[in-house]
Amino acid sequence: VRAMAEVGTVSYDPNVRPAIIGPADEVRGQIEELISLSEVVKASEEDVEWLYGDEPLESVMRRWLDSGVGLVVITQGGKGASAMLSHSSEIVKIDPLDVPVADTVGAGDSFMGGLLSGLLDAGLIGSAETKEALRSASWDQVRPALDRANGTSNVTVTHKGAYSPNREEVADILAL
Repeated sequence: VRAMAEVGTVSYDPNVRPAIIGPADEVRGQIEELISLSEVVKASEEDVEWLYGDEPLESVMRRWLDSGVGLVVITQGGKGASAMLSHSSEIVKIDPLDVPVADTVGAGDSFMGGLLSGLLDAGLIGSAETKEALRSASWDQVRPALDRANGTSNVTVTHKGAYSPNREEVADILAL
């Protein structure tokens, strides 16, 4: 991860599984080290609560940004998601779409896939040179990637089982 952080974009989703990785106090340092090497971090609200208890989401997001992350997004299930950029104190709220939920399996992974796809298309991730692009990006530049992430995860939850939508399906749901 250290070597990749020198030449390209590292993204990270802690996706904690307490039964497998052990107590939060024992793994928090390792997770925070990986976060500090990443440009883009997406975590679920449940992951943040497991790692930090009652610490406010904004405080955790700011801590991660202060460690060197360019963009932090916290997904919040049916409440949508919240995002912060390293150079902005603003929290952008991503509202959930009004879709029938069949299954939430894969929603977080789809969100991250849509986010990375959108950031790559915007020229904000991918190489050592894009690190500065993300760190100086406006919300107008980042927002389409957040919308794509939201659309991607919202298409996923309308299907039973893990489902990976294509761009056309995402465009269709975002057009609603």
